[in-house]
Amino acid sequence: MPDTFSKKKRSQIMSKIKGRNTSLELNFKKLIRGLKLEYQPKIFGNPDFTSKKLKIAIFIDSCFWHKCPKHFRKPTANSIYWTQKINRNVERAKEVNNYLKKQDWKVVRLWEHDIKNNTKKALTKIQKIIQKRNNFVLLKTPSPL
Repeated sequence: MPDTFSKKKRSQIMSKIKGRNTSLELNFKKLIRGLKLEYQPKIFGNPDFTSKKLKIAIFIDSCFWHKCPKHFRKPTANSIYWTQKINRNVERAKEVNNYLKKQDWKVVRLWEHDIKNNTKKALTKIQKIIQKRNNFVLLKTPSPL
């Protein structure tokens, strides 16, 4: 089924959807205060949070836009359009992950439901990763003789 809106109208509708400063991101930002993570830095792939020093990139993926295996429900209206759009989001995420990993970044992707349903677990996961990367950076740094 073709899109029921013109390209111009669809673009206008889609431009209203927030991709930055979402309530989920802002709430998570409050939780991780003190962990020295930068919010929405200018890095390839546009991670939501990073530590450039530790090379950690954190993405918060919404269940709908990133096709969560637990919660994604395929839209029934205009399904061809939405399937293509969401599948491209999933592919782009894989490309970003691969690129950053090749650059020695630790890529962390948290599902929207992980943050909403088990905030403490998500926070603990981030803290452990920061601790591991801190140790990794210390080991990688040559000691002065």
